Amino acid sequence: MSARDKGIRRRGMGHGPRGLLRGGEKARDFKGTMKKLISHLSIYKISLFIVLIFAISSASFSIIGPKILGKATTKLFEGVLAQIAGAGKIDFGYIARIIRILMGFYLLSVFFGYVQGWIMSGISNKVSYNFRKNISQKINRLPLEYFDRVPQGEIMSRITNDVDTLSHTLNQSLSQIITSVTTVVGVFVMLLTISWQMTLIALGVIPLSIMLIMLIVRHSQKYFKLQQDYLGNINGHVEEMYGGHIVMKAFNGERQSMHKFDVLNDRLYGVAWKSQFLSSIMMPLMNFIGNLGYVAVSIMGGYLAAKRIIEVGDVQAFIQYVRQFTQPISQIANISNILQQTAASAERVFEFLDEEEEIPDTSSPVKPGSVEGGVKFKNVDFGYNSDKMVINKFTASIKPGQKVAIVGPTGAG
Repeated sequence: MSARDKGIRRRGMGHGPRGLLRGGEKARDFKGTMKKLISHLSIYKISLFIVLIFAISSASFSIIGPKILGKATTKLFEGVLAQIAGAGKIDFGYIARIIRILMGFYLLSVFFGYVQGWIMSGISNKVSYNFRKNISQKINRLPLEYFDRVPQGEIMSRITNDVDTLSHTLNQSLSQIITSVTTVVGVFVMLLTISWQMTLIALGVIPLSIMLIMLIVRHSQKYFKLQQDYLGNINGHVEEMYGGHIVMKAFNGERQSMHKFDVLNDRLYGVAWKSQFLSSIMMPLMNFIGNLGYVAVSIMGGYLAAKRIIEVGDVQAFIQYVRQFTQPISQIANISNILQQTAASAERVFEFLDEEEEIPDTSSPVKPGSVEGGVKFKNVDFGYNSDKMVINKFTASIKPGQKVAIVGPTGAG
């Protein structure tokens, strides 16, 4: 074998066999992937800061509502007791003023929430556009061996499915995380201002909730990663079958193609079912635990109101705050599952963007003295993968003017 032939073979070596990506892997570097994603978002830091401020404002105005409504409830309760005792009547003017103030706060909350959602939608669309643009440019710089070992549909899956997952997460989950965290902190402060005893009871359900969250997330993470991998596999198979439909039918490959699709589809169905099931049971379990907290809080609130330690309106406000407290915790738990899927998608996108690019070797260009038009091959071996050679010991002499075609076993290319 000549030195040039060895160079051809060496440059053609790949890094792994063509075919399905290996499944069963967890997100290999969750923190590193999220850091890369955050670095991609750094160019929108001003817009994200505005989103942060507006999300906090929206949550804050919503948090104040139950406390103000509790004042109206207390005034109504006292007015009813006064009417029964014949010592007064209900002050509807005071209640009307409370309702107007409450409506103003809620309208402000809706306004700030709408603006931050509008800004976040623009950011997510720009991020998706940049990812797809970078992937499109990356495709043109990849060596041929990459396309030999990775199906075309797998690449398409990263451009469409994985980038879409990132876009939806940024558009919906990121602002929801900010709102949920703000709500948890704000509601906790309001709970303490009403009754520390009732607050301790309300907080008693949190350790149980955290244990359930950690248990479910630990099992669901690997299934979300497998779901994205198998989705890319099945897309790659479908793309190849449609692209080579004529060849596949010419060699009676329908049965084999359908069998392979069924195998891939069954794998996708299995991991998708498990991931969605684990994700779907999160909210019902959290609601059940939250209902237990309501019962305990109601009993303690009735006791404190009977002792005139707190007002009746405070009990009503506290129950509303407990609802606001458990709901964002449930949302954070649900978002944690979404973040696992997002990390898996982002990891696949970054893996593609970090693939080794083809760099032309211009250090020693060939400068033939004279060109006669003849081509000779002598014991040439070629293959993108060392364990899957395409050409072995190829020898041929092609004379000037001859037309020669080199085709594979199927005659397709």
